[in-house]
Amino acid sequence: MNSYTCFLAFFSILLVSVSCNNIIQEACNKALKSDSQPKVTFNFCVGSLEKHPNGEMARSYEDLAPITLHIMKSAARHVSFIISKMMKTKNVDIHTKAGLEVCVQLYSLADSDVQRINGYLKAKDYFSAKTGASGLVTSSVTCEDVFNEGKKTVSPIAKENNDFCRLAIMLLTFIPDAKSEK
Repeated sequence: MNSYTCFLAFFSILLVSVSCNNIIQEACNKALKSDSQPKVTFNFCVGSLEKHPNGEMARSYEDLAPITLHIMKSAARHVSFIISKMMKTKNVDIHTKAGLEVCVQLYSLADSDVQRINGYLKAKDYFSAKTGASGLVTSSVTCEDVFNEGKKTVSPIAKENNDFCRLAIMLLTFIPDAKSEK
């Protein structure tokens, strides 16, 4: 009887693990299909969600939205830190510095936007949550575009912008559609 109980416990854990992994893979496939300008890759999506401590506990797309927001909050703070560090160096040209100043403002706002979107999700205000997530996509694109205007310079944070944009696209996919009220 004891070995039977151990077998059932092991089998239950295995089933939970496989179903979580399936949710993440299913959600990432959905994110790939919804991305009109393919920025999201399957490996990036799955890797980001599986690395998060709560990734294994996700049971639905709705569970993945707060996880993605948590990852985005860390990413926004990390990008702000990188920018602050870059701006303190003396070898940054004036055009790059101007672009970085715009980006640091956008990422500072993104941090508070992430908190606001989390509140919308908790209140099940999916329309506002999706609107906010769209704004996060726009912020990362705007940050990158700043370096391509006027005297074109190479963005020193292109990878970070791209990753943040990918996360925002994933978030848009994981937020349920707003129910139409009749």
